[in-house]
Amino acid sequence: MVKKDKVKDEIWVLRRATARPNYAVMELLMQKSPRTTREIYGELEKKFTRKTLILTIRELSLGLNIIQPTHIRTENGYGLGYKLNPRVKEMIKSIKKFSEILEDISSSGDQTGA
Repeated sequence: MVKKDKVKDEIWVLRRATARPNYAVMELLMQKSPRTTREIYGELEKKFTRKTLILTIRELSLGLNIIQPTHIRTENGYGLGYKLNPRVKEMIKSIKKFSEILEDISSSGDQTGA
């Protein structure tokens, strides 16, 4: 079986970061951060499989540095959790803004381009 070469254009990292499970984890951490992996699994287990979430957390933390590991105080001492990279918070806000603009353009039927 031959593996296809993935073509990387100017926004390939953005596409990778905003894949559905990745964006769901980032959105969850925008609401409340930091969170333990158990909290992330608990919130998203109905939408994604555990394996998908494990791979997503690994990609977001090790591959893209979008989420960062941190210590969280628990009843039993300290546990491992994740928080969003501060620079990513601004990116998520911008993505939401651009998405709203694109929705407005597509729903208004504006064909002028100006």
